[in-house]
Amino acid sequence: MGIRFGRLALAAALTLVASPLVLASQAWASPVTLNAVDRPGGAVLNEPVQWRILRLDNQGKLVETPSAVGNEAVLKAELKPGHYMIEAIRGTVHIKQGLVVGSGAENRNIVVSSANAAVGGLAASNLAASSGAPATAVVQPLVPSKPKATGQTAAAAPAPQVIVKPNTKLTIGMIPNSGRGAITDPIGWQVFTYSKGVTENGQLVAEKTAPNATFNLPAGSYVVRAAYKGTQSDLVIPLAANQSYTYTINLYAGHAKLSATNVGGTAMKKNVSWQIVRERPGADGSYQLVTTSAEAAPQLMVREGNYLVVARQGDLWGMQKISIKAGRITTAKVKMQKAEGAPTVVAAAN
Repeated sequence: MGIRFGRLALAAALTLVASPLVLASQAWASPVTLNAVDRPGGAVLNEPVQWRILRLDNQGKLVETPSAVGNEAVLKAELKPGHYMIEAIRGTVHIKQGLVVGSGAENRNIVVSSANAAVGGLAASNLAASSGAPATAVVQPLVPSKPKATGQTAAAAPAPQVIVKPNTKLTIGMIPNSGRGAITDPIGWQVFTYSKGVTENGQLVAEKTAPNATFNLPAGSYVVRAAYKGTQSDLVIPLAANQSYTYTINLYAGHAKLSATNVGGTAMKKNVSWQIVRERPGADGSYQLVTTSAEAAPQLMVREGNYLVVARQGDLWGMQKISIKAGRITTAKVKMQKAEGAPTVVAAAN
């Protein structure tokens, strides 16, 4: 059971390498041209398209003020290097797509049609397998509904299927804290579509259990979820087409070294149940579980932050605050008592 971090990748520091596009740190802007097309390789549309380009801050959250807007088929803008979300509206079709801007000029053709709008709804079984190998998904385009004429009863012809081929490579790994080498133990990786600014609403499209993982995905924005030794981190990653990305998540983890004494002050050497919970209770007074152990004196990996340690044995219990620092071992000795008032602990929702 792991901790959920509602902050999208706030605790995840990352190193990004994009090839052939190199992300620059310079403050100057780069010229960006977006051309609305009806299909890959098609000509630029000859009709209005509403554009909005929103920047993603260093926490993976959308900045509400647009970096650029437009209402023609071609949008020209000057954007600073970074990650963005493109929104394009053409009639009833609404497209959202990730964009990575580097130090050079960008000229992109954006498919603004019902075929591209369907990409966000791919079934998990149709996309990348757990091995991370390329996948080809067959999806049904979203076709805007049209009101029927009076007396019309004939069914509309089915829309043609569209083949969506992943063309972007994502490789991701993890370090426990700054200055440490990459984790070599198995990590549970899951990739979800990025939906409505939160991690929970996306659709699972790929997963793998390994120290590091490689996924081949269509361009767009995704949430990568990493589960390791009772911790969980969510990271929003926009992927541009035909690029290769390498991310390293910094877990910012430390260790809690725990022990308990009974009412008389004697160290307890067996049958102790441990829970580390978030420091602040929820609205109902219960505490959200971070990690557990059934060892008498465990040493547990925990992400940096403030928590409560709860120890139980039969009708005895004890609780103590603990502050975890990345890369350090924090010791906590809990004195058990026989009394009412033991905290209620609930597991984090998956």
